[in-house]
Amino acid sequence: MKDRIIQFLSANNLTSTKFADEIGVQRSSISHILSGRNKPSFDFIEKMLLAYPDINAQWLITGKGNMYINQPSLFNQYENKKTEETFTSPESNIQEPIEYSTEKSISDQEKTEKVNVTQSMNFNSIERVIVFYTNGSFKEYKPE
Repeated sequence: MKDRIIQFLSANNLTSTKFADEIGVQRSSISHILSGRNKPSFDFIEKMLLAYPDINAQWLITGKGNMYINQPSLFNQYENKKTEETFTSPESNIQEPIEYSTEKSISDQEKTEKVNVTQSMNFNSIERVIVFYTNGSFKEYKPE
């Protein structure tokens, strides 16, 4: 949990002093938790969650899920939606709209057409996506 608190402080550009003042605990308590000397008490966790209601308690306690409640997942936010992208052919320099569908019911013909389009474009797979926020923090997403 210590590492997640450090991650939260870093993501929010908070010093341990400012964080202690905002959640209403002694500064030495934060120092002991961040150094690993003490583990956060229930009272500490409660104060943190009350001061920052957008923190996902499950993430804070177990490390599962996103740091924030209702934080959209980059890879799940386009489910069951159609998007249109433009592909520029290197040979012809002509832009052609390509429609992708994430709906589960796709005919065999549509699957074949999409595979052929994808193969002809020679896409590399995505290794990771990094989103930089205006407050100086960032979030890294890796496809599963």
